[in-house]
Amino acid sequence: MTRRLLILDDDADFAISTSRALALEGVECRIAPDGASALALLEVEPVEVVLIDIRLRHEDGTELAARLHARHPGLVMVIMTAYASVDSAVAALKAGAYDYLRKPFFLDELMRALERCFQLVELRAAKARAERELALMRQIEATSQLAAGLSHDFKNMLAVIRANLAVIEERLPAQDGLKPYAGDALDAALTAGELVTRLMGFARQPVLSPEPRDLRLPVRTTASMLARTLCAGMRVECDLPGHPLLAPVDPGQIGTALVNLLINARDATDGRGRAQIALRHVWRGGDYARLTVEDDGPGFDAGGLDHALEPLFTTKPEGTGLGLSMIQQLALVSGGDFRIGNAEGGGARAVLDLPCLKPCTGPDQGSGENM
Repeated sequence: MTRRLLILDDDADFAISTSRALALEGVECRIAPDGASALALLEVEPVEVVLIDIRLRHEDGTELAARLHARHPGLVMVIMTAYASVDSAVAALKAGAYDYLRKPFFLDELMRALERCFQLVELRAAKARAERELALMRQIEATSQLAAGLSHDFKNMLAVIRANLAVIEERLPAQDGLKPYAGDALDAALTAGELVTRLMGFARQPVLSPEPRDLRLPVRTTASMLARTLCAGMRVECDLPGHPLLAPVDPGQIGTALVNLLINARDATDGRGRAQIALRHVWRGGDYARLTVEDDGPGFDAGGLDHALEPLFTTKPEGTGLGLSMIQQLALVSGGDFRIGNAEGGGARAVLDLPCLKPCTGPDQGSGENM
Protein backbone atom coordinates (compact mmCIF):
# COMPACT_ATOMS: atom_id res chain seq x y z
CA MET A 1 0.00 0.00 0.00
CA THR A 2 1.39 3.41 -1.01
CA ARG A 3 1.56 5.77 1.96
CA ARG A 4 0.64 9.32 0.98
CA LEU A 5 0.91 12.40 3.18
CA LEU A 6 -0.03 16.03 2.66
CA ILE A 7 2.14 18.54 4.57
CA LEU A 8 0.14 21.72 5.09
CA ASP A 9 2.64 24.34 6.29
CA ASP A 10 3.60 27.81 5.07
CA ASP A 11 7.22 27.29 6.20
CA ALA A 12 8.67 26.06 2.90
CA ASP A 13 12.03 25.03 4.38
CA PHE A 14 10.38 22.88 7.06
CA ALA A 15 7.91 21.32 4.61
CA ILE A 16 10.59 20.43 2.03
CA SER A 17 13.09 19.04 4.54
CA THR A 18 10.38 16.99 6.27
CA SER A 19 9.11 15.60 2.96
CA ARG A 20 12.64 14.56 1.95
CA ALA A 21 13.20 12.80 5.28
CA LEU A 22 9.85 11.02 5.06
CA ALA A 23 10.54 9.93 1.47
CA LEU A 24 13.47 7.89 2.83
CA GLU A 25 10.94 6.15 5.12
CA GLY A 26 8.68 5.23 2.20
CA VAL A 27 6.13 8.03 2.64
CA GLU A 28 5.07 9.86 -0.52
CA CYS A 29 4.59 13.56 0.36
CA ARG A 30 2.71 16.48 -1.17
CA ILE A 31 3.09 20.08 0.08
CA ALA A 32 0.49 22.86 0.34
CA PRO A 33 1.22 26.31 1.85
CA ASP A 34 -2.42 27.21 2.58
CA GLY A 35 -5.97 25.92 2.81
CA ALA A 36 -6.99 26.75 -0.76
CA SER A 37 -4.01 24.84 -2.18
CA ALA A 38 -4.72 21.90 0.15
CA LEU A 39 -8.39 21.68 -0.83
CA ALA A 40 -7.53 21.88 -4.54
CA LEU A 41 -4.91 19.13 -4.18
CA LEU A 42 -7.25 16.83 -2.24
CA GLU A 43 -9.76 16.98 -5.09
CA VAL A 44 -7.30 15.31 -7.48
CA GLU A 45 -4.79 13.44 -5.28
CA PRO A 46 -5.55 10.25 -3.28
CA VAL A 47 -4.11 11.43 0.05
CA GLU A 48 -5.07 9.66 3.29
CA VAL A 49 -3.13 11.57 5.99
CA VAL A 50 -2.55 15.32 6.50
CA LEU A 51 0.08 17.00 8.70
CA ILE A 52 -1.16 20.54 9.53
CA ASP A 53 0.61 23.44 11.23
CA ILE A 54 -1.79 25.00 13.73
CA ARG A 55 -0.52 28.52 12.97
CA LEU A 56 -0.42 29.45 9.30
CA ARG A 57 0.40 32.95 8.10
CA HIS A 58 -3.16 33.95 7.15
CA GLU A 59 -5.26 31.10 8.53
CA ASP A 60 -5.96 29.31 11.78
CA GLY A 61 -4.86 25.70 11.43
CA THR A 62 -7.54 24.42 13.79
CA GLU A 63 -10.34 26.08 11.79
CA LEU A 64 -8.76 24.80 8.57
CA ALA A 65 -8.66 21.27 10.02
CA ALA A 66 -12.39 21.52 10.76
CA ARG A 67 -13.08 22.57 7.14
CA LEU A 68 -10.95 19.75 5.78
CA HIS A 69 -12.72 17.25 8.02
CA ALA A 70 -16.12 18.50 6.85
CA ARG A 71 -15.13 18.24 3.17
CA HIS A 72 -13.19 14.95 3.47
CA PRO A 73 -14.40 13.02 6.55
CA GLY A 74 -12.03 10.12 5.86
CA LEU A 75 -8.87 12.21 6.27
CA VAL A 76 -6.61 11.32 9.17
CA MET A 77 -5.14 14.60 10.47
CA VAL A 78 -2.16 15.32 12.69
CA ILE A 79 -1.86 18.90 13.98
CA MET A 80 1.59 20.26 14.89
CA THR A 81 2.64 23.46 16.60
CA ALA A 82 5.50 25.12 18.45
CA TYR A 83 3.00 26.62 20.92
CA ALA A 84 1.54 23.54 22.56
CA SER A 85 -1.09 23.94 25.27
CA VAL A 86 -3.95 21.93 26.67
CA ASP A 87 -6.50 24.26 25.07
CA SER A 88 -4.91 24.02 21.62
CA ALA A 89 -4.73 20.21 21.89
CA VAL A 90 -8.42 20.01 22.82
CA ALA A 91 -9.34 22.40 19.99
CA ALA A 92 -7.37 20.27 17.52
CA LEU A 93 -9.12 17.07 18.59
CA LYS A 94 -12.53 18.75 18.39
CA ALA A 95 -11.67 19.88 14.86
CA GLY A 96 -11.25 16.24 13.88
CA ALA A 97 -7.51 15.74 14.38
CA TYR A 98 -6.36 12.21 15.15
CA ASP A 99 -3.07 13.18 16.81
CA TYR A 100 -1.08 16.18 18.03
CA LEU A 101 2.66 16.91 17.82
CA ARG A 102 4.77 19.65 19.37
CA LYS A 103 7.57 21.26 17.36
CA PRO A 104 10.43 20.63 17.22
CA PHE A 105 10.17 16.85 17.00
CA PHE A 106 12.52 14.10 15.93
CA LEU A 107 11.86 12.04 12.81
CA ASP A 108 11.25 8.85 14.81
CA GLU A 109 8.58 10.66 16.88
CA LEU A 110 6.88 11.83 13.69
CA MET A 111 7.08 8.35 12.16
CA ARG A 112 5.49 6.77 15.24
CA ALA A 113 2.56 9.18 14.92
CA LEU A 114 2.26 8.57 11.19
CA GLU A 115 2.44 4.78 11.67
CA ARG A 116 -0.63 5.03 13.89
CA CYS A 117 -2.36 7.09 11.23
CA PHE A 118 -1.57 4.69 8.38
CA GLN A 119 -2.61 1.71 10.50
CA LEU A 120 -5.99 3.42 10.99
CA VAL A 121 -6.26 3.94 7.21
CA GLU A 122 -5.51 0.25 6.59
CA LEU A 123 -8.04 -0.86 9.22
CA ARG A 124 -10.73 1.30 7.64
CA ALA A 125 -9.95 -0.17 4.21
CA ALA A 126 -10.10 -3.72 5.58
CA LYS A 127 -13.43 -2.98 7.27
CA ALA A 128 -14.84 -1.57 4.02
CA ARG A 129 -13.74 -4.69 2.11
CA ALA A 130 -15.35 -6.96 4.70
CA GLU A 131 -18.59 -4.98 4.52
CA ARG A 132 -18.62 -5.21 0.71
CA GLU A 133 -18.09 -8.99 0.82
CA LEU A 134 -20.86 -9.38 3.40
CA ALA A 135 -23.22 -7.32 1.25
CA LEU A 136 -22.28 -9.45 -1.75
CA MET A 137 -23.05 -12.69 0.09
CA ARG A 138 -26.43 -11.28 1.12
CA GLN A 139 -27.18 -10.40 -2.50
CA ILE A 140 -26.20 -13.93 -3.53
CA GLU A 141 -28.57 -15.34 -0.90
CA ALA A 142 -31.43 -13.28 -2.31
CA THR A 143 -30.56 -14.15 -5.89
CA SER A 144 -30.61 -17.87 -5.10
CA GLN A 145 -34.34 -17.68 -4.47
CA LEU A 146 -34.85 -16.47 -8.04
CA ALA A 147 -32.35 -18.92 -9.52
CA ALA A 148 -33.93 -21.97 -7.85
CA GLY A 149 -37.34 -21.11 -9.28
CA LEU A 150 -36.05 -21.10 -12.86
CA SER A 151 -33.68 -24.04 -12.68
CA HIS A 152 -36.04 -27.03 -12.40
CA ASP A 153 -37.81 -26.61 -15.76
CA PHE A 154 -34.58 -25.65 -17.51
CA LYS A 155 -32.92 -28.84 -16.27
CA ASN A 156 -35.75 -30.92 -17.76
CA MET A 157 -35.28 -29.24 -21.16
CA LEU A 158 -31.54 -29.89 -20.98
CA ALA A 159 -32.25 -33.59 -20.50
CA VAL A 160 -34.08 -33.64 -23.85
CA ILE A 161 -31.24 -31.78 -25.54
CA ARG A 162 -28.64 -34.17 -24.14
CA ALA A 163 -30.57 -37.22 -25.27
CA ASN A 164 -30.87 -35.94 -28.84
CA LEU A 165 -27.21 -34.88 -29.00
CA ALA A 166 -26.12 -38.30 -27.77
CA VAL A 167 -28.05 -39.97 -30.61
CA ILE A 168 -26.58 -37.57 -33.20
CA GLU A 169 -23.01 -38.09 -31.98
CA GLU A 170 -23.43 -41.87 -31.92
CA ARG A 171 -24.73 -42.04 -35.50
CA LEU A 172 -22.26 -39.66 -37.11
CA PRO A 173 -19.37 -41.51 -38.81
CA ALA A 174 -16.00 -41.07 -37.09
CA GLN A 175 -14.60 -39.22 -40.10
CA ASP A 176 -17.52 -36.80 -40.37
CA GLY A 177 -16.40 -33.20 -39.93
CA LEU A 178 -19.43 -32.42 -37.75
CA LYS A 179 -18.61 -35.07 -35.16
CA PRO A 180 -16.28 -32.81 -33.06
CA TYR A 181 -19.01 -30.15 -32.96
CA ALA A 182 -21.59 -32.69 -31.81
CA GLY A 183 -19.17 -33.81 -29.09
CA ASP A 184 -18.61 -30.21 -27.99
CA ALA A 185 -22.37 -29.62 -27.86
CA LEU A 186 -22.93 -32.74 -25.77
CA ASP A 187 -20.11 -31.80 -23.37
CA ALA A 188 -21.56 -28.31 -23.08
CA ALA A 189 -25.03 -29.70 -22.35
CA LEU A 190 -23.62 -31.97 -19.65
CA THR A 191 -21.74 -29.02 -18.13
CA ALA A 192 -24.91 -26.92 -18.33
CA GLY A 193 -26.78 -29.59 -16.37
CA GLU A 194 -24.13 -29.42 -13.64
CA LEU A 195 -24.34 -25.62 -13.72
CA VAL A 196 -28.10 -25.71 -13.21
CA THR A 197 -27.63 -28.01 -10.22
CA ARG A 198 -25.23 -25.47 -8.69
CA LEU A 199 -27.56 -22.63 -9.62
CA MET A 200 -30.34 -24.26 -7.59
CA GLY A 201 -28.09 -23.93 -4.54
CA PHE A 202 -26.53 -20.63 -5.61
CA ALA A 203 -26.17 -19.21 -2.09
CA ARG A 204 -24.83 -22.42 -0.62
CA GLN A 205 -21.20 -23.46 -0.67
CA PRO A 206 -20.18 -25.04 -4.00
CA VAL A 207 -19.03 -28.64 -3.76
CA LEU A 208 -15.26 -28.71 -3.80
CA SER A 209 -13.44 -31.66 -5.29
CA PRO A 210 -12.47 -34.16 -2.54
CA GLU A 211 -9.19 -34.74 -4.37
CA PRO A 212 -6.97 -32.15 -6.03
CA ARG A 213 -7.43 -32.05 -9.81
CA ASP A 214 -5.07 -30.78 -12.49
CA LEU A 215 -6.56 -27.44 -13.61
CA ARG A 216 -4.83 -27.53 -16.99
CA LEU A 217 -7.33 -30.01 -18.44
CA PRO A 218 -10.57 -28.03 -17.91
CA VAL A 219 -8.83 -24.82 -19.02
CA ARG A 220 -7.45 -26.41 -22.20
CA THR A 221 -10.70 -28.23 -23.01
CA THR A 222 -12.91 -25.19 -22.46
CA ALA A 223 -10.64 -22.85 -24.42
CA SER A 224 -10.47 -25.29 -27.32
CA MET A 225 -14.24 -25.82 -27.38
CA LEU A 226 -15.07 -22.09 -27.42
CA ALA A 227 -12.36 -21.34 -29.99
CA ARG A 228 -14.20 -23.68 -32.39
CA THR A 229 -17.69 -22.45 -31.59
CA LEU A 230 -18.79 -19.28 -29.76
CA CYS A 231 -15.40 -17.55 -30.17
CA ALA A 232 -14.61 -18.86 -33.67
CA GLY A 233 -13.93 -15.35 -35.00
CA MET A 234 -11.46 -14.52 -32.24
CA ARG A 235 -7.82 -15.28 -31.59
CA VAL A 236 -7.79 -17.31 -28.36
CA GLU A 237 -4.33 -17.76 -26.85
CA CYS A 238 -3.88 -20.28 -24.03
CA ASP A 239 -0.67 -20.31 -21.97
CA LEU A 240 -0.51 -23.29 -19.58
CA PRO A 241 2.27 -24.47 -17.25
CA GLY A 242 4.40 -27.44 -18.27
CA HIS A 243 3.66 -29.31 -15.05
CA PRO A 244 0.42 -30.31 -13.24
CA LEU A 245 -1.25 -27.59 -11.19
CA LEU A 246 -3.43 -29.36 -8.63
CA ALA A 247 -6.31 -27.73 -6.69
CA PRO A 248 -9.30 -29.20 -4.77
CA VAL A 249 -11.84 -27.61 -7.12
CA ASP A 250 -14.43 -29.26 -9.35
CA PRO A 251 -13.08 -29.02 -12.94
CA GLY A 252 -16.62 -28.18 -14.09
CA GLN A 253 -16.55 -25.02 -11.99
CA ILE A 254 -13.29 -23.92 -13.60
CA GLY A 255 -14.72 -24.66 -17.04
CA THR A 256 -17.88 -22.69 -16.29
CA ALA A 257 -15.85 -19.74 -14.98
CA LEU A 258 -13.73 -19.71 -18.15
CA VAL A 259 -16.81 -19.94 -20.39
CA ASN A 260 -18.25 -16.83 -18.71
CA LEU A 261 -15.01 -14.89 -19.05
CA LEU A 262 -14.46 -15.84 -22.70
CA ILE A 263 -18.04 -14.98 -23.66
CA ASN A 264 -17.57 -11.59 -21.97
CA ALA A 265 -14.37 -11.13 -24.01
CA ARG A 266 -16.21 -12.09 -27.19
CA ASP A 267 -19.03 -9.63 -26.51
CA ALA A 268 -16.57 -6.85 -25.63
CA THR A 269 -14.67 -7.28 -28.92
CA ASP A 270 -17.69 -7.99 -31.15
CA GLY A 271 -16.35 -11.49 -31.65
CA ARG A 272 -13.29 -10.36 -33.61
CA GLY A 273 -10.72 -9.55 -30.91
CA ARG A 274 -8.12 -11.47 -28.98
CA ALA A 275 -8.42 -13.28 -25.65
CA GLN A 276 -5.32 -14.31 -23.68
CA ILE A 277 -5.67 -17.08 -21.10
CA ALA A 278 -2.88 -17.88 -18.64
CA LEU A 279 -2.68 -20.42 -15.82
CA ARG A 280 0.16 -20.03 -13.35
CA HIS A 281 1.35 -20.98 -9.88
CA VAL A 282 1.85 -17.91 -7.65
CA TRP A 283 2.90 -17.38 -4.04
CA ARG A 284 0.64 -15.17 -1.89
CA GLY A 285 1.68 -16.28 1.57
CA GLY A 286 0.62 -19.71 0.32
CA ASP A 287 0.43 -21.62 -2.96
CA TYR A 288 -2.24 -20.43 -5.40
CA ALA A 289 -3.29 -21.29 -8.94
CA ARG A 290 -3.90 -18.07 -10.89
CA LEU A 291 -6.19 -18.07 -13.92
CA THR A 292 -5.96 -14.82 -15.89
CA VAL A 293 -8.11 -13.82 -18.87
CA GLU A 294 -7.42 -10.60 -20.79
CA ASP A 295 -9.03 -9.20 -23.92
CA ASP A 296 -8.27 -6.27 -26.22
CA GLY A 297 -11.72 -4.69 -26.00
CA PRO A 298 -12.58 -1.27 -24.54
CA GLY A 299 -12.30 -2.46 -20.92
CA PHE A 300 -14.51 -1.41 -18.01
CA ASP A 301 -15.79 2.08 -17.42
CA ALA A 302 -15.81 3.36 -13.83
CA GLY A 303 -19.50 2.62 -13.25
CA GLY A 304 -19.32 -0.89 -14.67
CA LEU A 305 -16.22 -1.73 -12.66
CA ASP A 306 -17.85 -0.66 -9.40
CA HIS A 307 -20.89 -2.91 -9.87
CA ALA A 308 -19.74 -5.74 -12.15
CA LEU A 309 -19.52 -8.34 -9.35
CA GLU A 310 -22.99 -7.60 -7.99
CA PRO A 311 -25.57 -10.32 -8.70
CA LEU A 312 -28.04 -9.37 -11.46
CA PHE A 313 -25.97 -6.36 -12.59
CA THR A 314 -25.38 -6.48 -16.34
CA THR A 315 -24.68 -4.09 -19.21
CA LYS A 316 -25.90 -6.59 -21.83
CA PRO A 317 -29.48 -6.38 -23.15
CA GLU A 318 -29.96 -10.14 -22.69
CA GLY A 319 -27.51 -10.69 -19.82
CA THR A 320 -28.41 -12.27 -16.48
CA GLY A 321 -25.75 -10.64 -14.29
CA LEU A 322 -24.87 -13.97 -12.66
CA GLY A 323 -21.66 -15.04 -14.43
CA LEU A 324 -19.10 -12.93 -12.58
CA SER A 325 -21.02 -13.30 -9.30
CA MET A 326 -20.74 -17.08 -9.48
CA ILE A 327 -16.98 -16.83 -10.09
CA GLN A 328 -16.75 -14.50 -7.09
CA GLN A 329 -18.69 -17.00 -4.98
CA LEU A 330 -16.36 -19.83 -6.03
CA ALA A 331 -13.36 -17.72 -4.99
CA LEU A 332 -14.84 -16.74 -1.63
CA VAL A 333 -15.85 -20.22 -0.49
CA SER A 334 -12.59 -21.75 -1.76
CA GLY A 335 -10.45 -19.33 0.24
CA GLY A 336 -9.30 -17.59 -2.92
CA ASP A 337 -9.79 -14.25 -4.59
CA PHE A 338 -11.45 -12.93 -7.77
CA ARG A 339 -10.85 -9.45 -9.11
CA ILE A 340 -11.49 -7.60 -12.33
CA GLY A 341 -10.08 -4.45 -13.83
CA ASN A 342 -8.44 -3.01 -16.91
CA ALA A 343 -5.16 -4.35 -18.30
CA GLU A 344 -2.19 -2.00 -18.67
CA GLY A 345 -2.38 -2.12 -22.45
CA GLY A 346 -6.16 -1.64 -22.50
CA GLY A 347 -8.99 -4.14 -22.44
CA ALA A 348 -10.51 -6.02 -19.53
CA ARG A 349 -8.54 -8.28 -17.17
CA ALA A 350 -10.00 -10.91 -14.83
CA VAL A 351 -7.88 -12.79 -12.26
CA LEU A 352 -9.05 -15.85 -10.30
CA ASP A 353 -6.72 -17.12 -7.54
CA LEU A 354 -7.49 -20.48 -5.90
CA PRO A 355 -5.48 -22.33 -3.22
CA CYS A 356 -3.48 -25.19 -4.77
CA LEU A 357 -0.77 -27.71 -3.97
CA LYS A 358 2.83 -26.68 -4.35
CA PRO A 359 4.09 -27.80 -7.79
CA CYS A 360 6.72 -30.53 -7.71
CA THR A 361 8.92 -28.74 -10.23
CA GLY A 362 10.60 -25.35 -10.50
CA PRO A 363 9.15 -22.09 -11.84
CA ASP A 364 6.53 -22.34 -14.58
CA GLN A 365 7.72 -22.82 -18.10
CA GLY A 366 4.45 -22.13 -19.85
CA SER A 367 3.40 -23.86 -23.05
CA GLY A 368 1.60 -21.29 -25.17
CA GLU A 369 -1.18 -22.44 -27.48
CA ASN A 370 -3.09 -20.46 -30.10
CA MET A 371 -6.62 -21.63 -30.83
